[in-house]
Amino acid sequence: MLSYVPYAFGGAMLIASFAFAGHYMGRNAVAHSLVDEEPQTAITSPVSTLIQKGSLMPGDATLDLVNLPIIREQEVVSTGKGDYVEPELDVPEAPEAVVKHEPEKIEKRLALTPPVWKMESTFKLKRNEKQKVVAQRRIRLAEENCLAKAVYFEARSESELGQLAVAKVVLNRVKDPNFPKTICGVVYQGSDRRNSCQFSFACDGVADEVKSKAAWEASKRVAQKAIAGDQTIRVIGAATNYHADYVRPRWAKEMRKLIKIGRHIFYSDS
Repeated sequence: MLSYVPYAFGGAMLIASFAFAGHYMGRNAVAHSLVDEEPQTAITSPVSTLIQKGSLMPGDATLDLVNLPIIREQEVVSTGKGDYVEPELDVPEAPEAVVKHEPEKIEKRLALTPPVWKMESTFKLKRNEKQKVVAQRRIRLAEENCLAKAVYFEARSESELGQLAVAKVVLNRVKDPNFPKTICGVVYQGSDRRNSCQFSFACDGVADEVKSKAAWEASKRVAQKAIAGDQTIRVIGAATNYHADYVRPRWAKEMRKLIKIGRHIFYSDS
């Protein structure tokens, strides 16, 4: 009987050791759970941002994917390409900002716009003025051509001074009430009857054909200078007649002789 005592005592000690060990481990587990227990939050991914590109945002702005503000609104008009416009905000205006348009002021502004008939008449006037300018230019060119022909056929062999003197006679006749009022009228006066014209080339029965291009260009320059009022020919004064020195016309005895230039002798009737 005594031989079983040591075994029984050893078994009791072993059971007590397991019980103590289990109790100690249970306390440690509770203690660790109390220390490590903290409020846990949901795991979320960090907020991503996009760096601005292009010209729709300021240079230092970022674009938040979570809270995306409306910066601008794009409108496309029906005619094609549109433009970026600010969104309309429903913000009530202050009483001071409200502008009342008075009917009288609106009528005054509308009255400043010219009526349609006035605009059309202005357009017609400008068109008529343009036509008038064109017509005057054509007349001036025709007058220059007539004077150049008188210089060419009457004095192309003379010096420039002699040619200017012939041109001056034509212009003096235009101012004289006894002669036609235009250059062409003076040059071709009486040309409808043979040998009855004032300038022989106009009624000599020979075609007015220009054969020397150089002489014709010189005659045109002389005509332009005479019409422009060149003072080189002031020496002949108010001469209205001339003739070549190899002829003796009857009218020369009744006029005052002024000067001889080249082969031409110039006279005045006053």
